[in-house]
Amino acid sequence: MSREYDPAHILALTPARQARVERVDRVGNYALQFSWDDGHHAGIYTWDYLYRLCPPEAAE
Repeated sequence: MSREYDPAHILALTPARQARVERVDRVGNYALQFSWDDGHHAGIYTWDYLYRLCPPEAAE
C-alpha cells in the first residue's frame, strides 16, 4: 500500500466487524499476505507498511 492510504492513527480506526486472521503467508522477503475468517485474502502488506502502522516505540 502506498502512503496516501496510511491512516493518521491506526488505533483510531473502527472496523465494521471483527475479523480474525486464519493464516499468514510470506510473499518473498518483502511482505505478508493474510487470510481472514470471512474468506478474503486479497492484498499484501509490506514490512515497510506494517512498520509504519506500528513502529517499535509504539509497541512498548
